[in-house]
Amino acid sequence: MPAMSERVDKRTPSRGAAATRDDGSISCCAAAARDDGSIVALAAIMLVPLVLGLAIVVDSGRVWAERAALQNAVEVTAAKAASTWIRTNTVCPASVTSFLSVDDATPVSSSCTTTGNWRQGTLTVNATDASPLFFSGLLARSSSTITASTTVKIGSAGSLIGVWPVALCETHPSLLAWKNAGFPLNNSHTITLQSGPTSCGNNVGGNWGVLDFNGGSNSTTETINWVQNGYAEALDVGDVVLGSPGGLTSSIGIDTMIGKTVLIALFNQALASGSNANYRISGFVRAVLLGARLTGAAASRSLTVRFETAIVDRESASVGGGSNFGYTTWAICAYDNKGVC
Repeated sequence: MPAMSERVDKRTPSRGAAATRDDGSISCCAAAARDDGSIVALAAIMLVPLVLGLAIVVDSGRVWAERAALQNAVEVTAAKAASTWIRTNTVCPASVTSFLSVDDATPVSSSCTTTGNWRQGTLTVNATDASPLFFSGLLARSSSTITASTTVKIGSAGSLIGVWPVALCETHPSLLAWKNAGFPLNNSHTITLQSGPTSCGNNVGGNWGVLDFNGGSNSTTETINWVQNGYAEALDVGDVVLGSPGGLTSSIGIDTMIGKTVLIALFNQALASGSNANYRISGFVRAVLLGARLTGAAASRSLTVRFETAIVDRESASVGGGSNFGYTTWAICAYDNKGVC
């Protein structure tokens, strides 16, 4: 009887199955499968900080954008509040604080504080908001607090264009009386070139001084142009301006300005006289020229004016450090409590 042939099982192990060789070792397929699983796990672990970092970046971008919107709303509100305070002596009415919602800003709290008064002071607007965090909740943070503030300085105009070439001493009794009375708008003042034996400030021989803005030859034609149109460039508080010889005379066209408004520079220091005179500018006042007497002895020459108040209502204005004689302006001086006011 023929011998039974040995049956050989030629089936191969399934892919990825742990197959054992005759010597008991594990086949290469099983080892590879185990390595693949380790790599996937390691990659997942490495992705965790990347995902968290991306979440922080996305939320940080949102917070930055919302803070920028809040800061812009605060700046707009502070500017409106300063203008309203100067014009009406009212601090941050509801019509002004409504600007805190511009640019889709949504502050949860705000404040408006002042120092000094509406002629010489500061106004600060603060606002706070809570910005929701969509991704950073993974780190147990649901929102971020954002704040913004803007401070506005209010005071006398520090720089003007169109200034008249006839300046007035800031300590003249008529000017001081008008200021101390609260800037009434219906009083006229006749101010002579000289007020008795003592000149204004004890430095020059008169209350009025004619300015030579550019220090040039200062022809009569040039002075007449300044009288009728004002100086075309900015005159700043603190500038020292040369005087023009001749003083108040009919030859420079002053009488052509009767009935018109002029911007008068004020000086607090004057030295020498004539072509050697110089004046340090300390502020400005607006006035309507009502009359002029430009002949006769110097002591009897005079200008009659009615002082007025005025506002320079623009953000680019400059606030001077001198006394306010009714020409008021404002300027942003600090953001987030950083700045000199």
